[in-house]
Amino acid sequence: MLDASSPTGAPTPTREEHRWAGLLLTRVPVVLAAVVAAVTVVAVPLVLLDLWRPVVALPVVLVAAVAAGRLAVGVPDVAAPRWAALTCVGIAVAAAVWAGLTHAEHVVLRRDAGSLALYAHHLATVGGLPVDPRLGALGGAAALADPAFTLASPAYYEVGDVVVPQFLMGAPALFSLGAWAAGWTGLLLVPALLGGAAVLAVAGVTARTVGPRWAPLAAATLALAQPVLHANRSTYTEPPALLVFAAACAVLVEALRRVDQPRLAARLGGGAGLLLGAGGFLRIDFLREVALVLPVVAVLLALRHPAARALLAGTALPTVLAALAAVAYSRPYLATISASLLPLVAALVGLAVLSALGVRLARAGVLARTSVLTSARLAPVLTGLFAVVLLVVASRPLWMVTRQDPEDSGAKLVAGLQQNLGLPIDGGRTYAEHSLDWMAWYLGWPAVGLAGVAACVLLHRLVPALQGRAALPAWTAPFVVGVGSTLLTLYRPGITPDHPWADRRFVPLVLPFLVVLATAAVARLAARAPELLARVMPVTSRGLVSSGVSAFGVVLLVLPALLATWPVAGQRTERGEVAAVAQACRAFTEGDVALAVDPRSRNEWPQVLRGTCDVPSASLVIRSSVGAVGSEAYDQALREAVDRAAARIRAAGGRPVLVAAGGVLAPEETLARLGGTEPRQVTDLRTPEDQRVLITRPDGEQWISVDLWTAVAPLPAT
Repeated sequence: MLDASSPTGAPTPTREEHRWAGLLLTRVPVVLAAVVAAVTVVAVPLVLLDLWRPVVALPVVLVAAVAAGRLAVGVPDVAAPRWAALTCVGIAVAAAVWAGLTHAEHVVLRRDAGSLALYAHHLATVGGLPVDPRLGALGGAAALADPAFTLASPAYYEVGDVVVPQFLMGAPALFSLGAWAAGWTGLLLVPALLGGAAVLAVAGVTARTVGPRWAPLAAATLALAQPVLHANRSTYTEPPALLVFAAACAVLVEALRRVDQPRLAARLGGGAGLLLGAGGFLRIDFLREVALVLPVVAVLLALRHPAARALLAGTALPTVLAALAAVAYSRPYLATISASLLPLVAALVGLAVLSALGVRLARAGVLARTSVLTSARLAPVLTGLFAVVLLVVASRPLWMVTRQDPEDSGAKLVAGLQQNLGLPIDGGRTYAEHSLDWMAWYLGWPAVGLAGVAACVLLHRLVPALQGRAALPAWTAPFVVGVGSTLLTLYRPGITPDHPWADRRFVPLVLPFLVVLATAAVARLAARAPELLARVMPVTSRGLVSSGVSAFGVVLLVLPALLATWPVAGQRTERGEVAAVAQACRAFTEGDVALAVDPRSRNEWPQVLRGTCDVPSASLVIRSSVGAVGSEAYDQALREAVDRAAARIRAAGGRPVLVAAGGVLAPEETLARLGGTEPRQVTDLRTPEDQRVLITRPDGEQWISVDLWTAVAPLPAT
């Protein structure tokens, strides 16, 4: 990215570089990303038609994948040394293998990974949406009229007489392919494979912008970063999102580079837009990157770049389709995140209007006649202001405390963690002012500092190009989108700040962007070091000086990432949960209907039993105004709710089974208070989960119990 060997920043091939190596390093990840994006797109109509089944979906997916792959094959590659390409592939494979060997088994729902795993399992086994709760077995419409009865559970919303999963469909559809191949194991391994491909994609972007010899450094640093490993181990949306976004950046670089090849530039611009917009089938916050690409499109239109219109059209089409799919399948989820979503939509509209206005003013010559915008001083002024912004972001912990509504569910979770960790109780804190500290935990402050310096240098180079006094660099689009998205994410991460879960928010863009910038800074320092050193002392070997600086730079980037990840490198969380779920399923017989009656069972088990065990399931919830859990009033209200629900289930021909997993009371005590008969402990698993911390880097694990107790609901008193 700091390579000045050509006006566009294109690396200059040498005799040691080979096209086949460049193809492996820079084209293969784009093909893989195009295939992934195609799968997420075709999943929408097939799920809508209840046709996401192997006999129908696999042929369609294969055709879409081949078509997408053929289009992506046309993306130009960059010649690379064999050692660089093979090293990057080796790092990517090692990252995938290690994440696979240490993959989590989060299928009893407590976190997003569990909800996405259950979502994927539902798609793999049922083939459509919404989730049918088999309301008839639960008592029909009369059950829905009961104020204590609910079909909902965390990440699964009750909408009328059906259940709707929380998240977007793209990632669960991808994971479900693994379920078709190898059941739960295959489903849980897909993120590791996608994560390995994402590491290779970031290496490819580095090869195109910094130079192929520096791609292994970026790949190793990113693969070692603990948030990346953590996301690759579990069923999260971040691995496929990172893959698709990195590929979009790679294609954008080539589109802007081919200014002298209009047809190729237009085709590449359209392809980059399609990949960028396809992120909307994976994550709802893709709107941020779509909004930030609009000013880039405006600049390209003003400069009459051949990629401009195609980039705009390519981005708009999948964005609209993804928005429609989100409204159709995830409307309750969109409502719950409206506080974050509406500002994103407003920003998208606002930037669209401003970008259109900017294009009209530029083409009318108004901007060219504005002395402030054409001044040679603009570059240093903007660079200085940008440096101040970076310093403000870095210094926030010294003068800022960010808070949210203390009544928010996330705030209550934070308060509980603060109490457990011995911290002052202030549940409204989001700790967002420490977001840059979080990045330094995993990359080290030297890498973060180098990335900041590189960003300032690149901005100083970009401004003259925007003024028309220099050629537009090929890295313009990824740089603008990366800077904007990174600053916005650091300013407002928008996630409960318990680590390591919170850090996955930075995986799709912020971490790889910082890694590539830091790598670019090391590359530039290695190239300039002999010249700079020669000004103060004789230099006998320029190559030796450059190699020494390169080696030092490698240590600065790789060593902190390695040291941060080492304590948890071999950690494997939630192991044994797949077997525990299978054991739970065997405990139920035909005609059983599950009623979750305590806090943990209501959180963890309804969708597991409904979606995996094919047991109709619901929860009984007593309003807090009745009394505290365990109080006489609460017990009486819950017993009455159990009697009503059990009577409806028996009238429908089923057997009501109470399930408990713990909370304020032990599960067996809850069942005893309700008069349950034939009580038994179905699962008794003790398994590790990630450490939950707020102000320090996570470096260990904690142990949790995965329990399930059952009892038959008592017969009504006579």
